[in-house]
Amino acid sequence: AVQIYCIVKRFLCVRYKSHDMKNWTIFTEETTFNFGKHAGKTLEEVAQTDAAYILWCVRIVSKFLISIEDLTAYQNKYPIYFTGIDMNTGESVELHFNRFELQESEIEILKSRWDSYEFYINMKSNAGCGYSNNYSLDNNPFYIDNLDMDQQDPEFWDSF
Repeated sequence: AVQIYCIVKRFLCVRYKSHDMKNWTIFTEETTFNFGKHAGKTLEEVAQTDAAYILWCVRIVSKFLISIEDLTAYQNKYPIYFTGIDMNTGESVELHFNRFELQESEIEILKSRWDSYEFYINMKSNAGCGYSNNYSLDNNPFYIDNLDMDQQDPEFWDSF
């Protein structure tokens, strides 16, 4: 079992070293975009003017990481208000438009991305790829303990 574990771990290390995960960026309010239409702007600046772009990055840009807490904090931080006329009463009313409608699917994308990133960091910290009592394949969120390695789900192998 230890020998198989070492072989699999060496494979994972080689695979992750060649993977693009080292180029992922963890965004905070001060992080500057180095891609796309908002290159050169900070996350905070983009949230003020084009909050939907942040959600687009979560869905489309695989190297984009932001904590779920930071993402949810932007949900109602910069709402847009319009003044309109109520057609029934003729009175002036204030309308709220939320440009940042966070969906459960975006949270799930981030959870999966964070799991993969943390697994990558754990693999990287064991750069020698030798056997360690402090590391287990159980750290891979897609690993199913009661299956042999050749019976693992496609998600396990696709996570590399």
